[in-house]
Amino acid sequence: MTTLERLPYAGQLPASFFAIPAAIYAGLPYRPKENPGLTRELFALQAANHEIITYTDHAHLRLVGIFPHAGPDAYFGFWETTDDAPLNEAAFALLAADARQRGKATLAGPYHFNTFQRYRLRLTGRPSWQQFDREPVNPPYYPALLARAGFAPTLAFESRLLRAATVPEVYRQKNPVLENLGRIPYDFIPVTAASWDALEDELFALIQQIFGANPAYKPVSRAQFRQLYNREYAARLCPHSSVLFRDRHSGRLAALSLCQPNYAALQLPAGQAPVFTRDYARLPRKTLLAKTVGVHPDFRRQGLMSLLAAYAMQGFRDWYEEVLFCLMRADNFSLQFTAGMPVETAHYALFQKHLL
Repeated sequence: MTTLERLPYAGQLPASFFAIPAAIYAGLPYRPKENPGLTRELFALQAANHEIITYTDHAHLRLVGIFPHAGPDAYFGFWETTDDAPLNEAAFALLAADARQRGKATLAGPYHFNTFQRYRLRLTGRPSWQQFDREPVNPPYYPALLARAGFAPTLAFESRLLRAATVPEVYRQKNPVLENLGRIPYDFIPVTAASWDALEDELFALIQQIFGANPAYKPVSRAQFRQLYNREYAARLCPHSSVLFRDRHSGRLAALSLCQPNYAALQLPAGQAPVFTRDYARLPRKTLLAKTVGVHPDFRRQGLMSLLAAYAMQGFRDWYEEVLFCLMRADNFSLQFTAGMPVETAHYALFQKHLL
């Protein structure tokens, strides 16, 4: 009989932690990318503000319980498992008991400490693109295992692929916005590794202000932000569509759009990050990923979301065949951009269980 261990984090992860996913994703055309060094660093950074417990049998399941020292919520993350319902029910029961003992009212996940890291499950089994950069992916049986453990979806998300055949119609519909782009009182700053270096402080503040009110959002330290969002990250971005809008009157950054090609087909070696100037020309199909787009609260209701899209559209046909709008919340206004157009859609969810 499989034995589950309960391992409080004390500076190290179990030796089996990074080995378990290999068998689970064998034969699947996708798998989450996990950097052991960055994961260990993340646990070390988070240990000051969280109690962290790993539940594992060292062969078929790993599950991490995340218990913030403050607040009524607990989380689970880093969950990878074979299709074994009794094993998962036992592991989640241990986790729920620990959460109740600590006075937590809800248990949510998958959630790797914050929304800057991996979170959510993909509910769509196998979309045509298989996997894009940092897309949450998992075997198709994961949602059913969570349902058996008493969890239900609490936040919904979508990705929408707009194929090449639809692009001319998009330009026809959005032409008035394109014509207005040159007349707005904003300066356009293309996002490159150099501009990221120069504007990192402003970018860090802008991203916190844009996304700070989103459900499940947790602020992160500068060190945690730099783990993922840094000069190396900026080098993968498309310099023709990634942009910052700076308000000419106040000098403040007002909006951002961070886009990149879908590099997945290149199957770059583990640890090698994509670079636009090196890798774009090698792509067999040019798909633009519209990944992180937002407007500062002080500059909303001015149509800047549409104008950010129009900026990317200026050179889109010279560089790309299709566009994938990534991981939009299902109630987000940005979904209106593709409303009524033929798209391929993938669905995702964050799950929650009430404990009291």
